[in-house]
Amino acid sequence: MEKKKTVAVYVRKSREEETEDTLQRQQAVLVDLCERNHWNYDVYKEVGSSQELDRPELQKMISRIKLYHYDAVVSADQDRLSRNVGHLDQIKQTMVNAGCLFVTPSRVYDFRKDDDDFISDIQSVLSKQEYQKIKARLVRGSRQSARDGNWLGKKSPIGYKYNRDTKKLELSEDALVIRKMFQLYVAGLSTKDIAYKFTQEGVKTTIDMIWSPAGVTRLLSNVAYIGHSLYGKTNQKKVDGKRTVSYTDSSEQILVENTHEPIVSQELFDQVQQLKKDRNSRPPALKLGKHKFSGLIRCSQCGGIHSFQGSRYGGKRISSCQTRIYSGDSYTMCKNGGITLSKFEETFHYYFSQHVKKLERYADLIREHSSDDEPDYAQELESKLKQITKLNNDIKRIQQGFMMEIFTQSEAREQIQQIKQQIKSLEGQVRELEEEGSTTELDRVEMTLMKMRRFLAHGDKLSEREANTVLRELIDVVMYTKTDEEFNIEITMK
Repeated sequence: MEKKKTVAVYVRKSREEETEDTLQRQQAVLVDLCERNHWNYDVYKEVGSSQELDRPELQKMISRIKLYHYDAVVSADQDRLSRNVGHLDQIKQTMVNAGCLFVTPSRVYDFRKDDDDFISDIQSVLSKQEYQKIKARLVRGSRQSARDGNWLGKKSPIGYKYNRDTKKLELSEDALVIRKMFQLYVAGLSTKDIAYKFTQEGVKTTIDMIWSPAGVTRLLSNVAYIGHSLYGKTNQKKVDGKRTVSYTDSSEQILVENTHEPIVSQELFDQVQQLKKDRNSRPPALKLGKHKFSGLIRCSQCGGIHSFQGSRYGGKRISSCQTRIYSGDSYTMCKNGGITLSKFEETFHYYFSQHVKKLERYADLIREHSSDDEPDYAQELESKLKQITKLNNDIKRIQQGFMMEIFTQSEAREQIQQIKQQIKSLEGQVRELEEEGSTTELDRVEMTLMKMRRFLAHGDKLSEREANTVLRELIDVVMYTKTDEEFNIEITMK
């Protein structure tokens, strides 16, 4: 080695958690070896797995070996280069092609010689066996540490903070946000509703969580919130230099129960999982958000049903028709345009109120020719409907009381069940009144008027789905036309 003047010193440790002294000790021994032999040297130092070939410093060193820049590579042992037999063979072949030797504190290897190459291969096999033993010990240690309640994850779940002294999770100020999320989902809000609500209300977390439906779904599925720890749910591998993540089989995962204080009860968590399962099992059409005009607006040009879309400026709009009208093998696109929903609603309410006025005049004409001794079915029906509305509002108040922890879950469920039974009874009475054979024309007109007035007065307070149900009872179709900047609607009542 007297003639070897320039060498590469390669120093590596496997994990970040190993102390910096590990690298410094390796480097000190190797640099001392170089200086005693009066070699010029460049140091390549990094943290990386022995199973990965694309380590930056290693690749930088290999590229310079290929350019015949070094006479030898100096390292503590060949497993510092790689424990992977295939990868090590590639590195050795590069060194052979460049006439580069491999030097450790105890031996000089010339891989062009059969004896040195054979010894290297034996050491590779032994190194691989040692790697498997180390890996098995780490897995056993991780399992035992997890069973002792220690948190092994890289990040603490939102709602917890990691105590470095105890190595366990503790509740953080975000725990209230997580608990509220579970309660809102049980109360009927979807993941999309919760994400929108938290965003609009400016709900913050210590990590500045950006609320999205997918993010809410992941949080609602995390068993950490019932005090358990789950490890090994995903597996990360490098494919063609890119890190890929895949889900492991449940048999490969480690579930350790009761490792930290829960944020939600097991009962509430199970209820959320069942609700998620039930909602996800619905047909796709039922998962779509319903608008108050869903299924009612038809194109006057082709008869197609108009849909709705979000506007880039906020709010919603009725989308352009764009229905394909076929003629033989070719087709044309319907050109009925779209419009902002606010403009449509303004015009709709005007025409709807005109129908109310016409129906009121018709009711006045009927009264002029009717006797006073006929039963007032409309008044009785209105009373029943008011009771149903009041009971539905009572259910909402109980749900809100549960979210505010005024009621326990069992208390809220019991009260809601009792109210639903009352509603069911009243709905039966309403059907009987509506089907009553002696109901007069005036009763039917006044019942319709009552519903139409209630929609005009309180329609903006109803949910989109409830408003759609009311309008479908009253309206057969709304024919819509939009040309250039002008639009027109024609309401056909039932």
